Amino acid sequence: MPDAFPVEYLCHLRDEIKLLQRSGQLYPNATHVLLNDAESSKGRSARTLLLEKHGILETELAFKVIRDQSSVPFLRDFYEQQVIFKLLYQALPEWLGLTGHMIKAQHNAGQGACFPMHFDSYGDDGKCVTAVLYLNEDWEQHDRGEIVLYPFPRPPVVVQPRFGQLVLFSSQQMLHRVMPAFKQRYALTTWMYHSPQQSAKAGSDAFYQSMDNAMNRASCEESAPLRSMVTKVLRSPFRRHLLKIIYEKEWAQSLQESHLYTEAFGQYMAMHKAESQVIETAITQMLGRFRAKDGGKNSKLPQTKKELMRWMEDVDNRKFVQNLQLPWF
Repeated sequence: MPDAFPVEYLCHLRDEIKLLQRSGQLYPNATHVLLNDAESSKGRSARTLLLEKHGILETELAFKVIRDQSSVPFLRDFYEQQVIFKLLYQALPEWLGLTGHMIKAQHNAGQGACFPMHFDSYGDDGKCVTAVLYLNEDWEQHDRGEIVLYPFPRPPVVVQPRFGQLVLFSSQQMLHRVMPAFKQRYALTTWMYHSPQQSAKAGSDAFYQSMDNAMNRASCEESAPLRSMVTKVLRSPFRRHLLKIIYEKEWAQSLQESHLYTEAFGQYMAMHKAESQVIETAITQMLGRFRAKDGGKNSKLPQTKKELMRWMEDVDNRKFVQNLQLPWF
């Protein structure tokens, strides 16, 4: 969404983040990773790895010590007046059950600073929608720092971090990364939280079923076993694990580009590699179960990840796959 707010308002927000940065009130962004190792399996406390990213500073606008400063009135109002939250509360389906928000002000120092491929949430913390507002005047293509969205099975989408650009996506289902930036940049990221009522599933099912009906009218072959299997896989939580294998090399590269090279990071990369191997095995087992229900040895369903991807990328199947409606919330 380009030009989401008036230029003068955006400049005030950016200048106040600059003020916080110059006065040392932003802290380094870091990822906390729970390490499930042998020690924790013996009943001892699980260890946490602290993976610090290079060149990324931030703060939460919820901190009273930030909002109480007379020097940041626009940031305070952006948080307290729920500027993004109110807009989306009116626009998004009621069954989503939006309840609150969190906002971070972020500064990217340039010099290659970036974010790795990740999901903002796996659903356990209530995050459901992410909104990134870019505050970068005079951005040019060689400055980089684009956000890349991976709405698989659709192709990746690259969004330029232009001044006033507002980017919205699913916190739980949209894999994304930020490419290395080579110029200082500023942004405000809002996360919307939800607490759906018991009736929410019925509302959600009806919402996506209406999309399915429209797609099925255009394609009368949805009952094919392979299409049925692909639909079930891509609409399940397993899709997030599948993406870690589909984008395996790019994912690993993004981790290396984003983090400081520390002992903790080395441990994390070893854990990441081991997790990928577990997912590879799980994919093979999952395909085996689908084949067993479809005639066993006589089944024409794929046996391996490569066969599955080859089918999804085939020109005759691409339209079905890319038109498949996913439950983003």
